[in-house]
Amino acid sequence: MKNTLFILSILSFYSFGNDQDLIFTNPSKDNQIKPADEVFVFSFVKDEKKLNLNWEIKENYYLYLDSVKVKKNENYIDFKIITANIIEYSDEFFGKTKIIRNSLEISFDDEQNSSDLRVMYQGCADKGFCYPVEVKDLK
Repeated sequence: MKNTLFILSILSFYSFGNDQDLIFTNPSKDNQIKPADEVFVFSFVKDEKKLNLNWEIKENYYLYLDSVKVKKNENYIDFKIITANIIEYSDEFFGKTKIIRNSLEISFDDEQNSSDLRVMYQGCADKGFCYPVEVKDLK
């Protein structure tokens, strides 16, 4: 009987220890920081006269509207927002600002077929992690 109790107590400590190890050494996938390219999926379509830029924004992530910029040489280019889910947001760092969820599509005239464009944007996760400014060079 003593041997049985001893073995059961050893097994219970062993199994508790393993569960505890799982808790502390195997973080949940939900807590992992994903690369910006996975949560802000960027693409563009170019035709003879226009350039459309698109972002698919994953759930629980957002872009700052003011961070979306397009630059040719050293000049910023005005663009038109085609589709966006723009929301007023109170940010602890930027104060009252506008964010974009789900998707964003912008367009601008590109009759000269610009080859050196730089696209910049920044976003965050709802969990509080913010990404550095992303830069895409379109050639």
